[in-house]
Amino acid sequence: MKYKFTTLLFLAGIVYTNAFAQPTIKAQKTIGGNTEDMFTSMYLTKDGGLIAGGYSGSNKSGEKTENSRGGSDYWVVKLDRLGKIQWDKTIGGNSSDELSSLQQTSDGGYILGGGSSSDISGEKTENSRGDEEYDYWAVKLDSFGNIQWDKTIGGNNLDEITSLQQTSDGGYILGGYSSSDKSGEKTQNSSGTYDYWVVKLNSLGNIQWDKTIGGSGYDFLTSLQQTGDGGYILGGYSSSDKSGEKTHNSRGTYDYWVVKLNSLGNIQWDKTIGGSGYDFLAALQETSDGGYILGGSSYSNKSGEKTENNRGKQLARDYWVVKLNEHGKIHWDKTIGGNDHDGLLSLQQTSDGGYILSGFSYSNKSGEKTENSRGGADYWVVKLDSLENIQWDKTIGGSDYESLYSIDEIEKNRFVLGGYSYSGVSGDKTQRSRGATDFWLVKLKYETQCPKDISSSETANSIARLGSNKNFMVYPNPAKNILHIQTNGKAIVSLIDHAGKILLTKTIDGNGIINIADLAPGLYYLKNTTTGATEKIIITK
Repeated sequence: MKYKFTTLLFLAGIVYTNAFAQPTIKAQKTIGGNTEDMFTSMYLTKDGGLIAGGYSGSNKSGEKTENSRGGSDYWVVKLDRLGKIQWDKTIGGNSSDELSSLQQTSDGGYILGGGSSSDISGEKTENSRGDEEYDYWAVKLDSFGNIQWDKTIGGNNLDEITSLQQTSDGGYILGGYSSSDKSGEKTQNSSGTYDYWVVKLNSLGNIQWDKTIGGSGYDFLTSLQQTGDGGYILGGYSSSDKSGEKTHNSRGTYDYWVVKLNSLGNIQWDKTIGGSGYDFLAALQETSDGGYILGGSSYSNKSGEKTENNRGKQLARDYWVVKLNEHGKIHWDKTIGGNDHDGLLSLQQTSDGGYILSGFSYSNKSGEKTENSRGGADYWVVKLDSLENIQWDKTIGGSDYESLYSIDEIEKNRFVLGGYSYSGVSGDKTQRSRGATDFWLVKLKYETQCPKDISSSETANSIARLGSNKNFMVYPNPAKNILHIQTNGKAIVSLIDHAGKILLTKTIDGNGIINIADLAPGLYYLKNTTTGATEKIIITK
């Protein structure tokens, strides 16, 4: 029995060690015209392809099939599952139109949102509300990219959409920032210089309500999402002290600011999260446990809510990830970076309960960064497990400048990355530049490779990581169907979920197993109630 246990544990150690293989680039595509084409957003479509969007100043050239309408225009490109372009659309007026966010809608079409300073011209059917300032501009397309309607929404100053989503009632929630007072479509005065501004539309684009949310300083909304309870979670960054709708003072110059609304737009709670310097929230998402994951960039050392020092040189930023529970209480935070600037722009919870982070990095191999820079700035992808441990990271770039704005999980361990690139053929970039800046899409696959052998010291380390305790040992970890348990004599063990609920209790006399095949993936705890020792367990599928 002892020999059998040791063999199984040895094999489990090999499996665990293999989890740190490097991901590889499986495909990439450069898309652009003859000048600047700035990627901002993408969305995986129901047909297995994707839609990518941003703004462009290019005329018909390269992959761009239509001329500029004036200044910059919305530019949307639809690709099939093989990465072949199906169609592209240039949408704009006689001035500047910059797309920030897009999504496929339930009818197979698309909703686009950003900022526009154009009057009636091109595809724009309404005049600007402000004096040569941006307004919210929402555009609804059918599945072929034809415009069904567009809406200009704004006040007497600058208003710009940064995030949007179709809602469960078939309408849309738009979020961004505004410096307008009550005017145009804005029903409330500004609380400070800039405020969060949230607008709810019905399915036809008609306004149902709007909310101005801010303090006495600068408040910039960068991300929002409808939550499982029908309300909304808003995130951005703020320099405001306690004032207006802000209930806590600033921690530093700018802080993460998270606001939870109910379904009618009324505030349920808000949280200020930051250190003594600059902290810029870029993205947030509701997680499978009902909490929230936040990500952005931080210049702060350990202070306020930040529990770790900056990794890079003075006045350099790092990725900063914060996990909240459903009430906005901090569960954990993690600083991730190298010796130079590292800026997180996008994140997503993955199918294994972990998280995938993306943005840009100037750093060489240092801190948490395991590869040198390819050029000026590169795409930088970091994978965390559900316990916030780094599983792998990947630097991808050419000889010039790249910035990664969006990442999506296609299926387990396969990801598509979207951003923009200034580079020609160099580094990891295999296609020439079309103009000054192009869209650059990359498919990434994470593959483990079994080593031929493993040293005794590596075996010892692997066993230690599997979850060992002088009172009992548990393997494998992560586990899928069966947990093997060894105890020091007879003991009663309990399996507990992350909420503290006891799922089962079993008596183990030296060795035993627990069947976990029917349990949902996630974090669990196995407690030896006889001795009080507890091990964290990850269940995967």
